[in-house]
Amino acid sequence: MDAEILNNQQNFRILLEAMSRPGRLLRLGGIEAAAPFAAALAVGDCLLDHEVSLCVIGGGEARALQAALVGATQGRAEVPEKADYLFIVGARGQGAAARAKRGRLEAPEEGATLVYCLADGAAASQRLQVRLQGPGIARPGGIAPEMPGVPPAEYQALMAANADYPLGVDAFFVRPGGELMGLPRSTRIQVG
Repeated sequence: MDAEILNNQQNFRILLEAMSRPGRLLRLGGIEAAAPFAAALAVGDCLLDHEVSLCVIGGGEARALQAALVGATQGRAEVPEKADYLFIVGARGQGAAARAKRGRLEAPEEGATLVYCLADGAAASQRLQVRLQGPGIARPGGIAPEMPGVPPAEYQALMAANADYPLGVDAFFVRPGGELMGLPRSTRIQVG
């Protein structure tokens, strides 16, 4: 079996594990940190194909990432409100969670998946505490997310987007070195 295919299969399992263990820090395999957007492209290789749409928003690197994702996966470029997958370059979501499609009661799985492409290193610790509860989290009082540096405003935006569960969005947070954290729409987020 081709090494690239095997790596994609292993990374897909890691993405599944991230969604089944919300807030836990995992690591994608086969990531060359020096390659631009290697971790984001690894996520894209697992999730995107010619049948889905994507949009990349954010800083000046957004166009380059979108071109790389479309070229590697044949996914269709779309506006944020219609995209199946939104890749956000940088920690600030620029309203992506509010603009993303949330599915319909008949088909909640049509909600978008957000992929936050964070920078290396963690921002200074925030004074606000974030707690996660729900499926995949065994502690009765919930857990704190293991990935540092995600702005509390993004947790609040995800809270709002997922207020009408089962409608909502799923989210991944990924760093260039391959660190990954998943938050499915079923996760209850408390910021305080």
